Amino acid sequence: MSDRKPSAPGPEAPSPAAALPVAPRPAATLILVRARGCLPEFLLLKRGAQARFMPNAYVFAGGAVDPADAIGEVYDVCAGMDDDRASERLQLPSNGLRFFVAAIREAFEECGLLLAYDPAARIVDLTGWDDERLRRLRAQVCAGQPGLAAVCKLNGWRLAVDGLAYFDHWITPPDLKRRFDTRFFIARAPARQTASLAGDEMSDLVWRSAGEALAGHSNGEILLMRATRSILGEIARFDHIDALFAFAQSGRKILPTAPGSGAENERPAG
Repeated sequence: MSDRKPSAPGPEAPSPAAALPVAPRPAATLILVRARGCLPEFLLLKRGAQARFMPNAYVFAGGAVDPADAIGEVYDVCAGMDDDRASERLQLPSNGLRFFVAAIREAFEECGLLLAYDPAARIVDLTGWDDERLRRLRAQVCAGQPGLAAVCKLNGWRLAVDGLAYFDHWITPPDLKRRFDTRFFIARAPARQTASLAGDEMSDLVWRSAGEALAGHSNGEILLMRATRSILGEIARFDHIDALFAFAQSGRKILPTAPGSGAENERPAG
């Protein structure tokens, strides 16, 4: 038997799994715009105080991409764009269309605005629907019973994916526990529909110009997260809605923004 004493144990090596950042989930966000005169203003939704992600922040409508956003049935009810064209626009090998679908679905679930064409190729008119019927339909779509594809087929609607312009791409910092790889789209809000809340995910909704929203964040009226502030800052230079959409539809190359840390103080000092 050796007389050598066992060496003191060194520091425990970190688990390889623990050292890896959380993989970001694919997500889609829809910036809904309407004109106040010629000035563009935007729909912002306030996340609930108990939300696990960005509580109390004012955000654009959006959320994670669901598996049902990428099935053939929902692609079949998309108007004016197929998956090849959508994927090329998002610089993806395939399944880019699911981001467009998710953006439309999330907006309908969260604020009741549906970008879809009726059988006459006009944006659907939901003004004749009573609040309870519309709330029930939104809840059913959220639960996938029936899903958005089935709702469209039942009513003869087609999703207006061709009305969405790809606007920005953000990836949540790697040090956060909840991460998203988010494609941002911009579209005109449907004229014959009214935004409303449903469920408890969101607690408020407001329409603001980009300048008003940024000023509200600076004076403490509303909380805007980094990506929202950055996008509104880019939009603020457009004082005419047509100029904004000409820029959005210009086909510019969009590179992902991937901040290195999520530890930023989201409310500016002073």
